[in-house]
Order: sequence, then C-alpha cells, then structure tokens
Amino acid sequence: MKRSMLKKVISIGLVLGMSLSLVGCGQAKTEKKDESSKKTITIGGTSISEVTYEAIKPVFEKEGFKTKFVMFDANPVVLEACNSKEVDMALGQHREYVKSFDSSNNADLQMVKPYGYYTGIGLYSDKYKNIKDIPNGGKIAIMNDAMNMNIALRILEENGLIKINKDVKTATIADITSNPKNLKIVDMDQAQTVTALKDMDAACVFFTHMSNAGLDPTKYLARDTQMIKYPMGVIVKKENVNSDWAVAFAKCFKDKTVQDKINKAFPGVFEFYENDKQAD
Repeated sequence: MKRSMLKKVISIGLVLGMSLSLVGCGQAKTEKKDESSKKTITIGGTSISEVTYEAIKPVFEKEGFKTKFVMFDANPVVLEACNSKEVDMALGQHREYVKSFDSSNNADLQMVKPYGYYTGIGLYSDKYKNIKDIPNGGKIAIMNDAMNMNIALRILEENGLIKINKDVKTATIADITSNPKNLKIVDMDQAQTVTALKDMDAACVFFTHMSNAGLDPTKYLARDTQMIKYPMGVIVKKENVNSDWAVAFAKCFKDKTVQDKINKAFPGVFEFYENDKQAD
C-alpha cells in the first residue's frame, strides 16, 4: 500500500474512533438520571407527618409535581429509606436528629431551606397543677435518647427541680449535681412518656405525642426553651438539597392554607418559622 493511501486509512480510522467515543459520552449523559428536575416525588414519613404531607400535597402538585407517600412506623426507618434512596424525601424529623443520624450511620442527609416548623416538649402531670406541688421522692419520666434527655433535664433545671454540671453540653441523668427533692428520674422511649403519665408524678412529653394521645399539649406545667433551634421540614440526600422539587416542597410550609390545615389537625403542637434565622 502506498504511503499516501496508508495515511488516508489511518486518518479515517482516527475520525471514526473519535466519533464513536463522542457518541458513547453522549449516551452516558443521556442515561444519567437528572435528580434536580424530577417530577414524581416519593415521600416517606410516619402517621404524624402524613398530616403535613396531605396539607402540602395539593399546593405542591399545583407546581406540576406528582407525589406518593410511603408510611413507616418509626423515624429512624424513614431516614434509612431516604438515605438508601427508597424514598426521595423524609418528613417528621428535626435537624439535630438528622445530624445525629448522619454521624451514627455514615449517611449524608440534609434539611432543605426554608425550614418548616418546630414543636415543643412540656413537663406534664395528671396529679399536680403546679411544679411546686411535685412531692419529695416523686417520679418523673423523661426520654432515653441523648438529645431529648438533655432537653428534658434542662426543663427540670430551669424550673428549679435539679441542677446539672455546668461543664456538660449534652446532659444525662448522671450529670445531675443537685436534686433537693430526691426525685426519681426514669428514662424511657419518648413514645412511652405520655402513657407513663398515669403512673408518674410528672413526665416530659413531646407536644406531638400529647396530641396523638388526645390530650391538650398546651396544658403543661413548664415547657422547653430550646426546641425553636430544632427545625423540622424537608430532608433529602445532600446532593438534592438545592433541587427544584425539594425547595418547592419546603416553600409550601409558608402557605397559609397549609398552616391552617396542620394547625387544625394538631392544635397547639407546631409553630411555623417566619425566617430561617430563628433556628440559628
């Protein structure tokens, strides 16, 4: 074969090779799923957060999205499903709980802005109308997970029942330095604290659990001063935190019809953020 002909064959081969390479890249880009602009959103939550979903659904779907709700029996399972992409979004968990879950499970979940609402934890009693009436040796139920145990203990401290080691950031029962009434503080699963009211002198209970039990969450002896720093809202994989569908859903918390429906279902349970700085 002449040298000039050989050069032409080589040139044609190079061009074909480059063309095939470019086609391959194009196919890879086409096949890659674009999570930022998806239109059908699967949302996971518990029975309590389903109420929020139902309130937001018609407003969100007016933006051109379709939704599906998947119910789970516990918040950790909801977050596991979101982290594994079984669902696109999780509802019903507060920001600090999500951070703790990420740390413990090597997960990468994040809360979308704007934040939605926050709830509270109150000290309740079926027997007494005033904190001062809780007797010496009285029994008080609190949550057994570290984050909420700390909040419950701070309620007791702020109302003069105990004192906590000043050097401790996240307090446990072992960090109580003064207990003048010799109170017996019993830790248990947060969902059990409301049923424990009948057996205890008092209990620290989430507003949501009080409402779910048909009790008035506003009838507390005292309430926390910290839960405003624990926003609840839309939780997604970190890669989706600025996606159009996640932000659009989060913005629905600002809609008055959404807030009215949630407040009607859970009177006295949630307070909505005016701006994200309230949670900082």
